[in-house]
Amino acid sequence: MNEIKMNRRGFFSGLAKIAGVAVVAPTALQALFSTANAQEKRRGSAPAAGGTQMPLVDPKDPVAKAVKYIEDYKKAPEAKGNNCINCGFYKKTGTQNGKEVGTCTIFAGKVVYGEAWCASWNKKA
Repeated sequence: MNEIKMNRRGFFSGLAKIAGVAVVAPTALQALFSTANAQEKRRGSAPAAGGTQMPLVDPKDPVAKAVKYIEDYKKAPEAKGNNCINCGFYKKTGTQNGKEVGTCTIFAGKVVYGEAWCASWNKKA
């Protein structure tokens, strides 16, 4: 059998290479997946070819609860007349249930009513 002889320098050199890969690999994978996710979000912002629509945000969703999402801004005194239509995170995509809807960067893969409001409201530039 072949015997592998390793000295201290060879051991630490190999260890440094393994540690380098362990540090760089997660960053590279994260960059790869974030690019893929961004492309998927862009594709998902419009109705699919079959005409299917993106789901509406459920006010009971944990993220919606965290940002105090409400489907009618008039029912939220802290909204002070602001709604998704005049929010910087909102982009109109169409209508659902007879109301204007659009995508929101807070709720990836879902749409919100234009007349909705949440605590993350940000003045449109």
